[in-house]
Amino acid sequence: MDTLDPDRPTHIRHLDRLPRGFLDCPVNRLDTILDGPTLIRLRGERQPPLFVSILLHGNEVSGFLALQILLRDFHEKNLPLPRDLWIFVGNVEAARYGVRRLPGQPDYNRIWAGGEHPECRMAEQLLEELSSQPLFAALDVHNNSGRNPIYGCVNRLDPRYLNIARKLSNTLVYFTEPHEVLGMALSRLCPTATFECGISGLAEGINRVVRVVNELLVEEGISDATLVGEDLHVFHTVARITVDETASLGFGEQTRRYDLCFPEDLESLNFRYLQPGTLLGWKAPGSPGLTVRDNDGRDVHQDYIRYENERILTRRPCLLSMLTADITVIHQDCLCYIMEPYPLQT
Repeated sequence: MDTLDPDRPTHIRHLDRLPRGFLDCPVNRLDTILDGPTLIRLRGERQPPLFVSILLHGNEVSGFLALQILLRDFHEKNLPLPRDLWIFVGNVEAARYGVRRLPGQPDYNRIWAGGEHPECRMAEQLLEELSSQPLFAALDVHNNSGRNPIYGCVNRLDPRYLNIARKLSNTLVYFTEPHEVLGMALSRLCPTATFECGISGLAEGINRVVRVVNELLVEEGISDATLVGEDLHVFHTVARITVDETASLGFGEQTRRYDLCFPEDLESLNFRYLQPGTLLGWKAPGSPGLTVRDNDGRDVHQDYIRYENERILTRRPCLLSMLTADITVIHQDCLCYIMEPYPLQT
């Protein structure tokens, strides 16, 4: 991979039309037609614009593929867009290599609350531009590294935000941490949802994004009706589990070889109610354990996990999400989130 210049200038590029080749470009060749993070502003028949963010993580491609399908359809039918569409294409450098981020880069979904990285200044620039005029709605499209259901996320419990998220799925997650994500920043500007579209590149997630974007392009307003439905599942993230950045990780019961090991079927625990005593993994003697912090940054590992001999066990009923077997992602982000059911007032 390329070595990044720590003093590299980072700014938003602007386009008022799709660059030549965008509709057919492989995601790992986007850097040949886009010179870094780019805001593409496409004119439609109605304003204000719908904003869609894709590729904040270079290995999460479903949003990009969905927009290719949607825009190719309008192009082939020679039809105008029903509404202005603003597309932010994020980490094209990481997309070249199919990774979440490159060494030396910050996480592009952790730069939206300030900081010293050049990318934080780029994020500030984009938010200033987006706040300068009304937005109809905003979507930030992601994928999960591990096997999870497709679900929508919100950072505010406003019915308009929830109704956008429900367009993607009946499974919804409300979270306030990490607060540095783009969805949190956008939520202060307009009705916003983050879409978690399952495994990157799978047809179901792509097709759902195509459908939702098409709906939002033609709608005159966002419904503020209260969500109801027996099939609706709403959760709230209450804590985050991380590992020490120096810990060696493996899978299978190999505690003498690695600092931490996890079950080979770890991802099967996502969005399942786990009973006390559920095995989460093994910890080698003397190695750092799991770190569990709540939304206020407090260490709450004793509330949720316990160690018995070399085994890591749940201490209380738990509902986990975003468990992944991708060791790089575990180190760069987290092992998982702890959630609780969140009853909506009706």
